[in-house]
Amino acid sequence: MNKMKNTIIAILFLTVTGAVLLWSACKDNSKKPAVLSQNKTAYSTIQLPQDALSTCTIPQDTFNTWFLTGKATENGHVTPANSITFGHQNNCDFYQWSERMFLWVTSPNTGEYGSTGRVLESPVFYTVAPDTSGGMTLIKHLPGTILPVVPALKKNGPNRLPLFSDRKGHLFEVWFHKAGEKVLVKNSSGKIIELGPVGKDAKGIILLKDKQGVAIEKPQFVTKLTNPKNVIHAFATSNGNVFFDMNGNQVETELAQATQDALMAQNGSLVYYITFVNDMYAYFLAAVQAKYMSGYQFPTTLSGRDSIMAYAKQQGYSLPPDSNALAIELKTSWIIADSLSDASGFVTIDAIIPTYNTSSPSEWPVTGQQQVKLALVGMHVVGSVAGHPEMIWATFEHNSNTPNASYQYIDSNKIVQTVPADKGNWLFNSNTSLPADSFNNPHMTADSVNTLFAEAPYTTISASNTLRLFPFGAAFNLVPNQQDTSASASNTEVISINNNIMGMIPGNDIRKNYVFIGATWTNSGTAPNGNVYSSDPSKGSAIGTSLLANSTMETYLQGTAFSCFTCHNNNNSLAPGALSHIFDSINPVKNILKKMK
Repeated sequence: MNKMKNTIIAILFLTVTGAVLLWSACKDNSKKPAVLSQNKTAYSTIQLPQDALSTCTIPQDTFNTWFLTGKATENGHVTPANSITFGHQNNCDFYQWSERMFLWVTSPNTGEYGSTGRVLESPVFYTVAPDTSGGMTLIKHLPGTILPVVPALKKNGPNRLPLFSDRKGHLFEVWFHKAGEKVLVKNSSGKIIELGPVGKDAKGIILLKDKQGVAIEKPQFVTKLTNPKNVIHAFATSNGNVFFDMNGNQVETELAQATQDALMAQNGSLVYYITFVNDMYAYFLAAVQAKYMSGYQFPTTLSGRDSIMAYAKQQGYSLPPDSNALAIELKTSWIIADSLSDASGFVTIDAIIPTYNTSSPSEWPVTGQQQVKLALVGMHVVGSVAGHPEMIWATFEHNSNTPNASYQYIDSNKIVQTVPADKGNWLFNSNTSLPADSFNNPHMTADSVNTLFAEAPYTTISASNTLRLFPFGAAFNLVPNQQDTSASASNTEVISINNNIMGMIPGNDIRKNYVFIGATWTNSGTAPNGNVYSSDPSKGSAIGTSLLANSTMETYLQGTAFSCFTCHNNNNSLAPGALSHIFDSINPVKNILKKMK
């Protein structure tokens, strides 16, 4: 029976990735997983300052209550935080919630969660995967389920347009206008005019013209987009794409797509991605799709939880054992476990990955699939809590991933200390002595059917050298949030809770190998505006560790103007679809949930 279920999920993988492949129970050695090298080596690890001022801690007695048995045990099962009674009084409350939720989803299963695997693999969670209609679907975790992955993360902006960056690190959304598409602009007198074909004048200058071919004076694009000044309008011409800003000025800049970049570890393994949502997220989505709930924001209250539970009971769904966790979304990144010299220090799962024809150094088409064991390298934990429908956005990384740039913290004597940039050999960096502009440059990208391509100016599909620019989500000389007056104070809080939690987890618990990088949210749960606190201290700006990035997921989107809410916002709205890029893309789930209850 398990073999049959594995085959079903494997076939589904072929469907959701858009590749036309044949499943075979026989091993085909011509299909290669994306591991270019078998040079297994030991890696450096993040060394947290042990003398950091203890500005964010919890007592051992309280920590013990996180565990199902009432006592902290090595690799013991941790229960989820109660998001309904979440205190949200200070930064440390958010960081404690983040730590507990990570320990929960990576806990070994027990009781209602099952007897094998970890919580994120249990029936409490669903895998989110693309389907053939261009939308998304949910895959229930049944016994024997082998999870599908994708080799690249789509990173769209607040208008759900693809993200591009210029070589100076400025981030734009790009609207690629199709031939014949009706595009409206406003001329200098305020009259709205339909744009004609984009072409050149007699001097070779590209102009925006009306349908009659007359140049439009001082054109402005008419849209209902969020932050239109950050949107570039692209048009195809015989000489390639041309780009204009919102005021009709041609943008002469080299843009690199940030939307579908792929990442490779230095050992040659591709990075694979899986998105999960928990049962409360799935049932809330179903209730909204059925118009049983309004869905104006993610659940944050007891009454919201009760409405979801009532709908689930009405539909005959299995009632969640952890409903107080509210809505949870996980974004995770993985590498092939066999590419590591020792995978015992990583959380691992079984998954179905694509295999590639690697004969060309610059283009790898998908040729098949293979079941492998994957090792967890990164995770975003996103969840709604009392007072914060915009959700807490927390991130964790394996301690061998990526070197830190230099940063500051406050020691136990209340003296600011500067930590130099990390040296050594890392999973995503083989040469830390390179010039600064050599780091975080994408070497490859993926298309809609997961074919990999070398990304100019690079000519081969290869590993890039990654640097964590803001080790704990705060930049030198910038104030990251309303509570911490300096980056050093903010960093100290994150280092403190890491040291505190790791010091209380007994033995060689595998979860001690993962570092909490930080978490972000908005002041008073205000709808996010896409800005960061250091440049805009208004309530809608990101606070906490406001420059948060995961080096395996936002590798190429690190900067002093970027936060999680740079992309996860839309028109200052708290609507779930404005915050979660998958919410409005998931096709009706009622029948999926009923069939797999």
